[in-house]
Amino acid sequence: MSPRAAIGWAMWFAGLAAIAVSAYLSTKNPPISTTQTPESAVEGALWLSAWLGFGLVGALLVTSRPRNRIGWILCGITFTLGLTLFAAAYARYALVTRAGALPFGAVAAWLATWTFVPLVLLVISLVALFPSGSTHSGSTRWILRIGALVALVTALAFAFRPGPVQGDTPPNNPLGISGSKPFLDAAIQGLGTALGAVALAALIDGIVRFRRSSGIERQQFRWFILAVAAFPVLFFGSLVFEELVGYETFDPVVIAFMLWGNGTAIAIGLAVTRHGLYDIDRVISRTVSYGLLTASLAVVYVALVFVLRELLPFEGQVPVAASTLVIAALFGPLRRRLQEWVDRRFNRSRFDAARTIESFSSRLTTHLDLDDLSRDLRSTAVEVMQPASAALWLR
Repeated sequence: MSPRAAIGWAMWFAGLAAIAVSAYLSTKNPPISTTQTPESAVEGALWLSAWLGFGLVGALLVTSRPRNRIGWILCGITFTLGLTLFAAAYARYALVTRAGALPFGAVAAWLATWTFVPLVLLVISLVALFPSGSTHSGSTRWILRIGALVALVTALAFAFRPGPVQGDTPPNNPLGISGSKPFLDAAIQGLGTALGAVALAALIDGIVRFRRSSGIERQQFRWFILAVAAFPVLFFGSLVFEELVGYETFDPVVIAFMLWGNGTAIAIGLAVTRHGLYDIDRVISRTVSYGLLTASLAVVYVALVFVLRELLPFEGQVPVAASTLVIAALFGPLRRRLQEWVDRRFNRSRFDAARTIESFSSRLTTHLDLDDLSRDLRSTAVEVMQPASAALWLR
């Protein structure tokens, strides 16, 4: 393993260990807020798990593409998140839960006040530098420079702002300047707006680069866009699931966010390594078709349950069981019809290939001449597979 790869994996493991230790300390610490509940702590852990995939994918990218800064940014996201969480939990344990039991509690409390700001800057840099990891234009360089400057000033404002480190209960910032809270609060609000503007500029710059891209770069952008676009689908789908089924343990919205976060990391890894890069049409086709299939079956299911319960003399679980049987019968035929319709619009190459093979199969029944059959077979193979060259050998 190269030194760069070792550093990348060390960042990933350090971030993972910091998150695990902070989770353990959080179970020992009193609530950080007067409104915190045990359920919110569990859901908070699930929210955090959405970021773990970034560090893992980043370590893999640093190993295979050490010069691409995207891998280092992904490693930095998980490492910085782990550092921030660990500092806050450690400070609370060392200064509040068991005061004086552990050293450097004040240092940890100070770090916890501002280390989340670099995390925001890393996410902005990820959007600005994707997919090559290098600056593409003067505007991109200026976005990163202004973002770094605003992030630095924001971190300094948090570093010396008095008050609780986390939530609304102690510990407090040991380096907070007494009497500066009103001024620093106003400054932080303005700096937060400025940092949001920088993030928006990075997003617009990425959209412009996507519109100007072609070839491999465009395919890389399509993977990233697919991952981003999956969030509203997962979010609203989880809301519908929550309304129809309900939940007793974990909020479906939190599960959706966890899947989306790690799915985004995987999509970035595929785009940067170019592994399976041109499979995106198939992925989009399957995503759209199964999304439509789920929505269609949900509508049919709800309608059937309503009709059987309200309009027909059925009681108990009979409407639910009958509706489930109907949905099971409709799944296969509806999936095939929706997949064909989606392929015709989103995965045209696969649809055309299937039609070409079907046409060739039907012509086999009429071909009698071996030379005509050979030419037809070669032309079909070239049209479907698009090889660099083709030859046919018959015994």
